[in-house]
Formats: sequence, structure tokens, C-alpha cells
Amino acid sequence: MKKTNDDSFCHSLFSNLNIGKSTLLSFSVLCLVLFGCVSTNVSKRDPYGSMVRIADKARKSGNHEAAMNFYKRAMEIDPEHPSACLGLAECCLDKKLLDAANDYIKKAEDKGCNRRISTYLRGKMLLLRGSVAEAEKIFSRNGSVDAMNALGAICASRGQHKKAQDIFKKVIARDTNYIHAYRNLGLSLMCCKQYKDAIFYLENACYMKDANISNRMDLALAYGLSGNVQKAREIYAQDFDGRVLEEKVAALEDLLAEK
Repeated sequence: MKKTNDDSFCHSLFSNLNIGKSTLLSFSVLCLVLFGCVSTNVSKRDPYGSMVRIADKARKSGNHEAAMNFYKRAMEIDPEHPSACLGLAECCLDKKLLDAANDYIKKAEDKGCNRRISTYLRGKMLLLRGSVAEAEKIFSRNGSVDAMNALGAICASRGQHKKAQDIFKKVIARDTNYIHAYRNLGLSLMCCKQYKDAIFYLENACYMKDANISNRMDLALAYGLSGNVQKAREIYAQDFDGRVLEEKVAALEDLLAEK
């Protein structure tokens, strides 16, 4: 059966299962939060923990080179602690260095890491390899909010939006500050043309401390698709101006014309 414009739009929203960057028409299931500038203050009481926290912030801001350097420095401080290995595994997954990621996951498990975290990362690795069905099995058994969020996004990518929305709502019920579930729920509702509900969840995401430009882009898109292009422009204007702002609004108007 031929896809409609709405089918194509929804497919583009949920097709990217493994990349941290978000565009107007796509989003990452495994979203990465932007934390801003990285602190370089290392606690004398807990140098290992401080080093790992700095590395975590660097990784989540997209500075993988700095993150990997800090994780490796943490490993020099305490070679037996598994959290730096898990962080290095996540860096490698972000960079699609899957064999290296697998090695770090194994090292973390040998050091006695939390298996729920390492199995989630294995699911993420399978997702990057394109083994969606295998990843889905791991996420279904894992039970963490990260795994549930990924599982919901897999369902949404297949067009199973009701099932996906139920999963995202369960994640929110377990962790009311889990921003990715608000975002993914809003995007799924957008695909179902439930723009008012989508706006509600996407606005909640924008109010959270970890909100970033991607969250505002989602909200602008929701307002635009609901027909409120002026509100979408106001939201875009928080991050863009001049020619870039006009291009964003024009792209949204083109999308509306195709509906």
C-alpha cells in the first residue's frame, strides 16, 4: 500500500533509532541530553567519582574525546570500579564503535557492574547493529526506565502508537522527571494528529532543567502542525533569528502544505 504524507512523516520521526542529533523531521529514540559547559573541579574526597561525573557531562554534551579522557583518568584512580568502563562503552556506542563498546561492557561486567545497566547497553548495541527484534527482547526483560523508553520508541517506529504511548506513560509514572519519555510521547501523539495532547507533553519537556534546543524544536513543530505557525515562530525565535529563523518557518509551512 502506498504511504500517505502522514505515514512518511511518522516514519521519519521514528526511523532514527540510534543517533543523538535531532532534525525538524526526525528524533533519536535514545536521546542525548545537552548539559552545557563541563566543570573541571575534581573533589579531593572523591576524585574517582568527580572524574566520572565530569566525563558523564562531557559525553552528554557531545564532547566524546574529553569524556573518554576523563573516564580513562578515572580508571587510573580506581581500576576495579566499573562505572568508567560503562561510560567508555556509552561513548563508543555514541560513536558507533561497536566492537570497542562490547569490550568495555565485558570489562564492566567483569568488575561487577549493575547488570541492568550493562544489558541495557547491550540492547542499545544490538539496536545500532540493526538487530531490532533482539534488542526488543532485551529491553522487555530489562525493566529500567531507559529500556522501557527504548521499547516504546521501537513500537512507535512500527506504527504501534497506542502501545508506545502506554509504555511512555508508564515511564513517566515511574519517573516524572524522565524528559525523554515526555518527548517521545509528544512525538507519537503528533503522528496520531493529537496535537493538543502532544503540545502538553512537549511543553512539559521544555520546562525541565535538562531541556535543550531539540525539545523546543519539537514543540515548535507541534504548534505548527496544529496550525499555529505564529506560536511556532515564537518558539523558533528563542534559538534562531534572521535568515535561519525564516528558513525554519518556511520549512514548517512547506510541511503543512504537504499535509
